[in-house]
Amino acid sequence: MTDISPNANSGVTIFAALEPDPALASLVADYKRQTRALAGEQLYLADPPHLTVYLAVFPSVAAVLDAWPQVAARHDDLRLNITGWHVFEADALTGNNTLVCEIEGDDVVRLRQYQREVVSLLAPLRDPAATAQRFAPRREQLTDEQRTNVDQHGFPYLFDGWVPHLTIASIRPDAWPAVWNALKSQSPRAAYRCSGWRLYQLVDGRPCAIDGGD
Repeated sequence: MTDISPNANSGVTIFAALEPDPALASLVADYKRQTRALAGEQLYLADPPHLTVYLAVFPSVAAVLDAWPQVAARHDDLRLNITGWHVFEADALTGNNTLVCEIEGDDVVRLRQYQREVVSLLAPLRDPAATAQRFAPRREQLTDEQRTNVDQHGFPYLFDGWVPHLTIASIRPDAWPAVWNALKSQSPRAAYRCSGWRLYQLVDGRPCAIDGGD
């Protein structure tokens, strides 16, 4: 999850993510390698495979780590059934076409419940002004509901408006046809699992795992 905001914030940008099991991580990494070979470097392409659940700007890493054990303990059912591709065309946060692995509907319902629990624990700890500033450059591209989510909770994609996914890359329009023509027939369909939760900090736009992730 590369930081797309051109403006520096006070505090630290942190996101909670689910980690794919080794088989799914390998699949996502292979699609990333193919995309790089077809189109060169693209946004999110260098990010490790993960499923972002919540992101905000916080006053410090320590503030999040205190609450993290309650998040990381949620291991009730971490299966992920991948049903194919989904494309966020003209992605509101990047302006590119973001190619992701789509997740089966029953799993989406369960993941949204996990997200509600994560938001209830982490959103009160965020820096509201710094979080809003992070999304300010693309605020006009968000829906009214997404802007309200940023203001009230910190992350635009929440609850029934969140589409859980694993990102391959957000691909520039000029490079998109080459990537899509090559990968569309490789649409992934298989049952996987998540291996647990991980906490990341964005450092110079790159996700860095924080000690304390499970």
